[in-house]
Amino acid sequence: MLSKIEKVIYLKKVPIFQNLTGEELMILSEITSEEQFDDGEVVFHENTYGYKLFIIKEGSVDIFKCNEKQPVAKLSVSDCFGEMSLFDDSSHSATVRAVGRLECIVIPKEGFLDILNEYPSIAVEMLKVLAKRLRDATDRLAACSVT
Repeated sequence: MLSKIEKVIYLKKVPIFQNLTGEELMILSEITSEEQFDDGEVVFHENTYGYKLFIIKEGSVDIFKCNEKQPVAKLSVSDCFGEMSLFDDSSHSATVRAVGRLECIVIPKEGFLDILNEYPSIAVEMLKVLAKRLRDATDRLAACSVT
């Protein structure tokens, strides 16, 4: 189990939180918990509702779409998933399965939204990173359609 300071240090390594101040990271660390998953265990299924952001502390996950047998992506230490669940009420866009033992730091939607109401600067910094991700994904799709 990580201490608050260890959580702050760890959160700083996560791309969507990299621009937050130490104070903002400390505030976020106060609402986190930790969850573990066994090898092959599904963290969540596509088209189910979720209300948590998962940050990989140890291990990795495979991401699956539409019941495909091959993963469309693999995430590892310091990567996060489920972040869209913090901002909307839509279902998960993919299934996430643990590869090996998986340990995650978890941020719940309810506490997260309370923090954003008090510290909107956290949302602004996170949205900058999420917007860049969306822009990069759009550019990759545009490059694929040119061929």
